[in-house]
Amino acid sequence: MNKPKLIEISDKLIGYHREISDLYNEYAKSVGLTFSGLVVLDILWKERNCTQSVIIKKSCLPKQTVNSIIKGFLKQNIIKELTELETDKRNKQIQFTEQGKKFADKIMLKVQSTECQALDNLGEDKAEMLVEIIDDYKTKLNFK
Repeated sequence: MNKPKLIEISDKLIGYHREISDLYNEYAKSVGLTFSGLVVLDILWKERNCTQSVIIKKSCLPKQTVNSIIKGFLKQNIIKELTELETDKRNKQIQFTEQGKKFADKIMLKVQSTECQALDNLGEDKAEMLVEIIDDYKTKLNFK
């Protein structure tokens, strides 16, 4: 492919990524969260024995941002006071309160349902192809 065509395709990919992020951002706002808050909630919802370092690694968010979100979740009674992990006293486990679990379930089940519906609408072959192509693109994306 020629370079102008490659640039055009790259711009479209970046544009789609932004548009998809905007959809998640709008949903996050509709449930009283920021986009970053939704990302953290998603990780907490899916991870057992979650810590701030796990969230930072999985979200690619700055430590300060994650810390602020965790403090906000504590104030809103979404999560319990952090407790030290028995295996590593430097890391503290983050767990939902009963109220926080219900809050997260409501939000994340809607996200999960919406994502599954979109993939189902693509059909199994296209959905699997989409994942395969994105994975292949990711492995070929090298900034060195």
